[in-house]
Amino acid sequence: PGLTGDSTVMSCCLQFVLECSATKTCTTREIQFQTLPCVATQVMEAVESRLSIPVCVQTLSYNSVVLRGSENLQDYRVRSGDTFHVSYLSEGDCADVKEVVAWLRQMVEELEKCTQEPPLGVAIPLSPIVENLSFLAIHTDAAFSERLSVTLFYPWGELDRKYINKVHFLHLGGHELLCRLFALILTVKQWNELPYWLQRMEGMCGLAIVNFTETFELRRRVLEHNCLELCFKSLLRHSLSPESGPLCYSHIILINTMRVALIAVSNLSEVPECHMPIALRTDVLTQAIHMSRYPIYTCSTSTVAVSIFICIAQSYDTHQHIATPSILEGLLACCTYRETHACDGEEIAVLALKCYTGVVLAQLIIPSLHLIPTDLHASIEKLMSETLSALSPSSLKEHDENEKMFWYTLLPYVKLLYLRPGNRQRDCEMTPTARSIVALSADMILLCLHGALLREVHQRLLVREKLVDYVVCLPWIVPSMSQQRVRELVADLKATSIGLQPPPLITLAKAALSKQCQRGLEDVLGLSSARDIAAKFSSFTLPS
Repeated sequence: PGLTGDSTVMSCCLQFVLECSATKTCTTREIQFQTLPCVATQVMEAVESRLSIPVCVQTLSYNSVVLRGSENLQDYRVRSGDTFHVSYLSEGDCADVKEVVAWLRQMVEELEKCTQEPPLGVAIPLSPIVENLSFLAIHTDAAFSERLSVTLFYPWGELDRKYINKVHFLHLGGHELLCRLFALILTVKQWNELPYWLQRMEGMCGLAIVNFTETFELRRRVLEHNCLELCFKSLLRHSLSPESGPLCYSHIILINTMRVALIAVSNLSEVPECHMPIALRTDVLTQAIHMSRYPIYTCSTSTVAVSIFICIAQSYDTHQHIATPSILEGLLACCTYRETHACDGEEIAVLALKCYTGVVLAQLIIPSLHLIPTDLHASIEKLMSETLSALSPSSLKEHDENEKMFWYTLLPYVKLLYLRPGNRQRDCEMTPTARSIVALSADMILLCLHGALLREVHQRLLVREKLVDYVVCLPWIVPSMSQQRVRELVADLKATSIGLQPPPLITLAKAALSKQCQRGLEDVLGLSSARDIAAKFSSFTLPS
């Protein structure tokens, strides 16, 4: 039986050769079917249900031909006992992911009924239906929240089971349902009007979004559903300005919910399309600064807040919105507060915070010194000088590893070192303090870059971004004050497995010419030949 290709034949089986790219393994499995499948989709769905390999990560082939989901298997004369090849990233928890998505759909449908009468935004209870949702509240603790926020999608890993669960969740439309649920909860303006289990649910939604910011592809998928604005609203649940009432540990759910929202905004701020939308939200930036020096939050929260400014400052268009007296004074005050109130063992964490604050300021000072209020120059100089004298690259590396912090790009910081400082203000017009903070800014970037490149993950990133040669050229580019730091950086990089080589002549030419360009390295990176360079710089004279 099963040798004729007739789809009505009972009890047939198919063989599968499974090639997993995550584990680099190849195994063979057999699946029994009541009838021979008619289309490729039925085969892929059987592989998902029996072997926990989601359809969305499968590449199914038969006799070396890749099959599309809707293709008719009878066209290929498939018979019982034939062999299919399945290439896939990794297995997942398919049944659990489907159950969580189904639960989300039920939750959204029930809450949408609640918000129909009375209108959105009224006080809880939204309608008498809310009182009848106790079964949802019970399942929130037992089956939903733990899997959505922790067990299915955390911790992060490279092409592991948790990552596959996220891809599967997105494929099933779970991210849309998650954002709809988040938005429904946020229609209730006052935190105290939410029932306890919906307060917890808001925090769980934020934590789930954090889990889906592991890669740029995942971030862009959740951003399709107004996710950034939802995180803004959750972050602003309670104003932390000095005029507002204080929070204490009795508000622990609210405290954690706002911190999770801050982390989500921080992760999403790494997406270039989010730089300007965040920079335009003065209320969000102000809240982040207030949280960075709020007593109930730790130094780690301050670092998360400052990382938002590091990311959005990579886009020069945001500088006019960031370099305001209130924001700059707030960043400096955050460092002073954490230094004054540091606990035992927090010394390196505080120095790292000061370093990252210095990096934010350096990103503003090098290209846009004219935006920095002159009355803050002395405070900035003091912050940078103290940090550079007290913090070593190895200590910064150790801190980042302990906090599981990673740089997603090194390009903006290498570019800054090639940018002509204060390019909108003549050097002769700069005060001694202004000249000092410009020079110290380069050192802050070098310290941060050096600490990052002591880690193998960032060494690989430097290679992927094709920046190795430009780092090797830095000793010819940076001013004399920074020579010692940059030579130590290159020496440490030489001791790694990257294998430094003398840069090609074209790279040396581009590095030298970049200092004469308005946008520094940005203007020369795309040049690929001597002819391109000659055409662009025919009127320039190379420095001696």
